[in-house]
Amino acid sequence: MKSQAMQFFVVTVAIAISSIFVNNAFSQEKNFIGTKKIFQDGKVAIETFPEKNNGAIENLDEHFYGMNNANGDKYVLGGNVLWSTQDAVAIANVVAINSTGSSALTGWGLNNQRVTLYSDVNSNPIWDFTTGQIDPFIDISADGSKIAATAGTQFYLLNPVNGNIDFQFDLPDSLYASAVALSRDGSMAVVLAQAGGSSTTYRAYAFDISGSPTIEWTFDVQGSEILNWAGVNFSADGSNVAITGRNHLYIFNSSDGTLIWDHFVDNTESAPAISGDGKVVVTADNSGFVQTWHFDSLTNEYFKLWQYRIPVGAFTNWASSVGISADGKTIVAGSLIFYSAGYDGTVMCFDTYGDGMPKWVFANAGDLVDDIKLSDDGKVAAAVTWGDLAHTRPDLLVFDTQTGQVTFNVVSPGSFFTCDINPEGTRVFAGGKAVHAREFGNGGRIYLCEIDLGGGTVNGVANLTNTGDDSGILVKVLGTSRTATTNLSGSYTIQNVPAGTYTVQAEKPGYNFGTVTNVVVTDGGITSGVNMAMAPFTAQPPTLSASTNLMGMIMLNWTLLFTNPVRQKEIALMVGDEVGQIDVSQTATRTISEKENLNGSNSNYSDFILADSIAIYRSLVAGGPYQKIASVAATETSYNDMDVFALRNYYYVVNIFNETGQSIYSNESLGSVSDSLLTFSLDVPEASIPTIDGVLSAGEWDDAFKLDISDIFGYGGGVPRAQGSAFLYLKFDDTNDMLYIAGEDFLNPTLDDNEGFGLYFDDNNNNVFDGQIPFIQEGNFWAYWHPTGANLRFRPINGGAIGQVDTLFNAEVDFSASAGHLQGEFAIPMGFKEGYQLQIFGPDKIAGLGAFLIARQAGSPIYSGWWPQTMNTVFNPQYFGDVGIDVSLQAPPQPPSNISVTRQGEDLLITWEDPTLGINNDPLQVAPTINIYKNGEFLASVQTGVETYLDNEVFCVAWYEYQFEAYFIDGSDTLTGPMTSPFGAYACQEPVLVPISYDDGEWDGFYVPSFSWEENKWAVRFTPTSYPSYLRKVETIVNGNEAFDFTIQKDDGGFPSDIIAGPYRVNDNDPEIVATISKTLPGIDPPEITDGDVWVVINYLESTPGAPGVGVDSDPPLDGRTIQYLTSTGWTSFGSGDLMITAYFSDQPVGVENNNDKNIPLTFDLKQNYPNPFNPSTVIAYQIPQSEFVTLEIYNSIGEKVRTLVDGTQETGFYQVQWDGKNNSGNQLSSGVYLYRLSAGNYTNVMKMVLLR
Repeated sequence: MKSQAMQFFVVTVAIAISSIFVNNAFSQEKNFIGTKKIFQDGKVAIETFPEKNNGAIENLDEHFYGMNNANGDKYVLGGNVLWSTQDAVAIANVVAINSTGSSALTGWGLNNQRVTLYSDVNSNPIWDFTTGQIDPFIDISADGSKIAATAGTQFYLLNPVNGNIDFQFDLPDSLYASAVALSRDGSMAVVLAQAGGSSTTYRAYAFDISGSPTIEWTFDVQGSEILNWAGVNFSADGSNVAITGRNHLYIFNSSDGTLIWDHFVDNTESAPAISGDGKVVVTADNSGFVQTWHFDSLTNEYFKLWQYRIPVGAFTNWASSVGISADGKTIVAGSLIFYSAGYDGTVMCFDTYGDGMPKWVFANAGDLVDDIKLSDDGKVAAAVTWGDLAHTRPDLLVFDTQTGQVTFNVVSPGSFFTCDINPEGTRVFAGGKAVHAREFGNGGRIYLCEIDLGGGTVNGVANLTNTGDDSGILVKVLGTSRTATTNLSGSYTIQNVPAGTYTVQAEKPGYNFGTVTNVVVTDGGITSGVNMAMAPFTAQPPTLSASTNLMGMIMLNWTLLFTNPVRQKEIALMVGDEVGQIDVSQTATRTISEKENLNGSNSNYSDFILADSIAIYRSLVAGGPYQKIASVAATETSYNDMDVFALRNYYYVVNIFNETGQSIYSNESLGSVSDSLLTFSLDVPEASIPTIDGVLSAGEWDDAFKLDISDIFGYGGGVPRAQGSAFLYLKFDDTNDMLYIAGEDFLNPTLDDNEGFGLYFDDNNNNVFDGQIPFIQEGNFWAYWHPTGANLRFRPINGGAIGQVDTLFNAEVDFSASAGHLQGEFAIPMGFKEGYQLQIFGPDKIAGLGAFLIARQAGSPIYSGWWPQTMNTVFNPQYFGDVGIDVSLQAPPQPPSNISVTRQGEDLLITWEDPTLGINNDPLQVAPTINIYKNGEFLASVQTGVETYLDNEVFCVAWYEYQFEAYFIDGSDTLTGPMTSPFGAYACQEPVLVPISYDDGEWDGFYVPSFSWEENKWAVRFTPTSYPSYLRKVETIVNGNEAFDFTIQKDDGGFPSDIIAGPYRVNDNDPEIVATISKTLPGIDPPEITDGDVWVVINYLESTPGAPGVGVDSDPPLDGRTIQYLTSTGWTSFGSGDLMITAYFSDQPVGVENNNDKNIPLTFDLKQNYPNPFNPSTVIAYQIPQSEFVTLEIYNSIGEKVRTLVDGTQETGFYQVQWDGKNNSGNQLSSGVYLYRLSAGNYTNVMKMVLLR
């Protein structure tokens, strides 16, 4: 069996890296956005990599204002620490408790790795289960009878009594286990397995553990889709399981593994939260979004209920963790706030079926909020944070979610990473590190806490008099937030009711209220027999309709139930049937809980209002649950709901209520806001050229496309803006190849520094930022105003990496505020001649665009415009809108295609197909010229239509590779297209190659000498099986597409010395998979080894010192032939395995065919020198069929002999002579044309060559 893959994370002489860390996370200044652990001297610290935002820190206080004033009595009264304990060296990475809170389970990591079970009595372990050098993941069932753990390639079920192994499953060598989750009833377990070894496949295992454990189902996914697993959770009823990878969410039927639904997630490090019935799933991601998804039983898919963005600042703040109550009604999320000098965090509470805005926000949590758990009823929430570095703020926070108050907390000297809560919310278990997460150190702490919910219990039966089904009745203790819902028999229990005397009321649509007064509750007591009977409420609700096309609101209308005497009198006065004064008193509005009389000028009308009112309910889900949003007099027939957004469906019902009871709900009516002002794709018109002066003059932009970019959902800055707040205008000129853009921000009355536009273009509209510099280059433009003058800047983006920001000189850009608000105009050049130009690709000619328009307040960005309005981030083009621009652009030609190299006797025949399209996929207007390169040197130029070339300047058994490019001349510009990959072949015949390697062919990890630049190198020493031997090809296996150089070097006392071949730059063209890199050594002079050893060296590039990782075979025995180089250490041995490099040798020299009839040349021949032109040296090859006196001489352009290279008798054979560009006196000759002449017997031949200094 292969050694366990967790070894990859150990920092040894070489730092091991695994393919799971090769990722394409989107970032402005980092290739990685997320959290990483740093190890030093056996201690650990955690580092976060944020995504940069454009601007300074936003003042978050304005977003928190008023949010902590949630209504409702305090539910959680307090708490106390039952016990706590500290480990001197280990860190508490994961904790879990059973439903009673009597069994507390901990997964200890970093050092002394183990699983430990504790009771609620004290901190003495019941048992420990060691996991070697591997950090475990753990979970426990509700009754505590099942305990699951993973460690490396093992999944265990541990005996809860003694910690012995009840069941063990060994994962394949290609996988290693990470997170594990148990269903609440302990019947199922899901294990997430990361890819290891040579695999790129990640897997989820589902085990049926109700009896003898068996694998119920598995799910495989490629690492390119998820990057790595983030977490897993079961619904409380065990029906569904939700799993997140860093970039994906999956929801399964837990019993059979059916994939119910999956969706892209934008860089999450948090496990998903799932409601008890599996209908609601919530994610938190590093792009700053809390996203809530709800199951639609009609489509059998989940739809987005709402999403909320953490307000941005200097960086894109993260949504770091999320939890949901089992009843699915309450969501609590945490964040990490990045400041220019430090960190903070917030905790936010949402009503699941509310409007997606927090009902309260707890600020100043100190640092990242790492984990959140809720009681089943959502009344109690526990959150753990890293806390502030000074340890003045709590690390464990227990909230009363009704009020947002922190009712219990723990301040520790470290940071908390993990927490759990029992279903009733009476026990909280938390743990983490003994020192702050951002400081080096070890040791961990755990705390088991009891939460005091207080009060007494009320129970009874509510009976519906006309049916045997008494379920679904809501029973409330009036004056408190304590409620319960009846079961089928009508029984209910309301717990933790504060001591006092109350009225208990039962309600259900279609029935009179059931009420019991003077119910006395005592602390710790049980008040039983609070029973109620509820007769039907016979009045029927009106028929409801809702608008679907109004701007900014939804109008509800229903049939008139009662005559409105005020309205009747108003009509009579209008038409002249009566005379008198108009009663302008307003119609009163009441809520369902109001009991007082409503005073009015007309006693009969007041009686109508008192008797009956209309309650209005709304839901984001068809069929509810509904939330009451308003109530109006029964004489009203309409209501305007202004608290609504476009692109979202709202479902409404109404009913009648009075002091007696309430009617059944009306019909459900779907309402929506007009989205006619929202555009997600557009065609830019070709139109007039504007004057770029910052002023949108009358009529100047009437021929442009007008685009409302108002940030109506607040996805840009976290604060929604009204429609019509910000606009863009777009048009283009095909003659000058210019895209003209103007904009207005009606919310910004003045000009401040760094205000303006950001436009992020996915030029080829393939949903990723990519490029093939210098031919394809994508990125963003900033058009900003400054007191010293406006400018236009371009910044390239490729994947997660960004390039240098360039200011476009002589750019057309200007701003003004003369109209009373910000206006701006600018021009973006289009084309393929400069890297900053916007490139438009055929045949569709559609670019992706993400845009914003910002103001500044004290330097902080305020997003007025954000387009598309549904865009989550400008760094992921899959969110962009489509912008069609039918412009004609000259682009370099594509390279020739269908290239082949075949042997034709002793020559090589190259064929290809000429390009007919430019790199923009438009037909070429000019026939291109084709350049051919041979072994990296220019060979020939041919005109379009030839499509073949016979190379007769080759030596047998030499490897020749050819590359092509095409170009044409456009005025004074030469447009040259990209170079092809090499295509090659051996001349005459394939040599017999003998592979030599010192590994077993299966790699166990990927390693680099260092992640920092110290001229990093790997080297493997090879001993040929015979001499002389010629090294013809080398190959290795890597886990990334970063380039590096192969060199072949002599051996000097067991270390590499002089380079005898190379460097040869290579890279993997497929970044998503582990790949083998091969390089056949080109040319007529492969390295010849006449004795001893030779080294194959991998040379890292300064730009990518820590990538790619090279495969290592760690299985014994080790050959000890691998060494590594850093400038700080020099060459040192590598003891963790054998680097996987294979070298291919041949005993056949170049120029000699492996055919007895062709071992000697049959004719005299003088070859063209190679390379040509040359600097500083070149090789001249020739052949003689018989022994002759031979001279080889060099002449300058006027016929003067400058050098004699050969002067003597030579035997039959093939010869090569190198000329170093010097004369017979050893002096360097100047650039120019030189002749070389071969004389052998009666044979003479003269050829021309060029020396370029």
